[in-house]
Amino acid sequence: MTDARLDRWLAPWVFVLTGVIFNILSAVITHYFIGLNNDRINLIDREIQQKQVLIDSLWQSKTEVERKKEFFILLLVDKPAHPGLTESYYREYLQEVMKTNGLQEFETRMQQHSGTDLELLLDLSSAAQQSIIESINNSYFESLELQEQKMPLEGANSRLFSIAIFLQVTGLILVLARDLRRH
Repeated sequence: MTDARLDRWLAPWVFVLTGVIFNILSAVITHYFIGLNNDRINLIDREIQQKQVLIDSLWQSKTEVERKKEFFILLLVDKPAHPGLTESYYREYLQEVMKTNGLQEFETRMQQHSGTDLELLLDLSSAAQQSIIESINNSYFESLELQEQKMPLEGANSRLFSIAIFLQVTGLILVLARDLRRH
């Protein structure tokens, strides 16, 4: 190359234009691509939070089933003053547990027994707790899968951020280099 061509190629406006282009690319990467990934990450975080709320709610339901089972055991062991009222509450509770936990297989057994049946209460409560624990486990594993989906996005953001910083710094250096070329 001749000196004239080299001077034209290394003209200050070339440095400035290249620096501006690098800074624009840096802004696009930062605000568009990283922004898209951040939107996905935020969506995944919300889903993870919902799973955690569900897990907490299910755990509370399991504890409630345990407490009500203990309550009815105490109530049924001690001869109630109003057996008809106790049986009504007992049946209502069993219906609620069956409906809430999808345990319709106990329906026929409940219809076969009139009055209060401690064994039915224990079996139904145990099945309800097992169903709740399975739901907790499923929600927990879904939460872990969401965490795994989030990791590549965070890694991509990290790489994109490094590239954007490199472009921005290089662009600033090129803009400042125009002054050096003049001297």
